[in-house]
Amino acid sequence: MKKMRMFKFWNENGDEKEKEAMSLKKAVMAVQGDYKDEVIGVEYVSKKGKQISTSVKIPVGRKIREALIIEKRRLAQKAAREAREKSRYASN
Repeated sequence: MKKMRMFKFWNENGDEKEKEAMSLKKAVMAVQGDYKDEVIGVEYVSKKGKQISTSVKIPVGRKIREALIIEKRRLAQKAAREAREKSRYASN
């Protein structure tokens, strides 16, 4: 039977959360909505008993990543279009 582990997450502002899950990926996916940072720190005890402290890049998950990429591209296109229109009217 798999062992549930306690994962402790934090960001640069000092916000901390603890999550109990079977794997790091499942724990990250559960708490990534609570953080707006790109990288969060995590600390846990591995299967072999080692204390591990590392950082994780979020968001994790295909749908979430694709949605963010599409949103960034849409905002960049909107900013470029507004800049074009602004420069066109400014030259007149």
